[in-house]
Amino acid sequence: MIDNQPDPPNPFANVGRPAFVKGGTQAKKIWAIVTTVGFAIFWFSGLFLAAEVFGQRDLTIWPAILTPVGLVIGLIGRVLMVREGA
Repeated sequence: MIDNQPDPPNPFANVGRPAFVKGGTQAKKIWAIVTTVGFAIFWFSGLFLAAEVFGQRDLTIWPAILTPVGLVIGLIGRVLMVREGA
């Protein structure tokens, strides 16, 4: 009999431990942070770029540079984070 089950057993209780209980490695956590920061830069600068193109803001070069850079950083971080888990 499973130790964590009440008596009588609860059919809706989770049996076993979920995968996230084990935690991640240090490298996987770092790549997760890099991924989050990269995609945050992408969305933030992408919204500014859209505001400059379609709105009344003056066009500057920084959102046009930061948008693809943030996307690349986010994608690289995501790929490396998934590879760390394998």
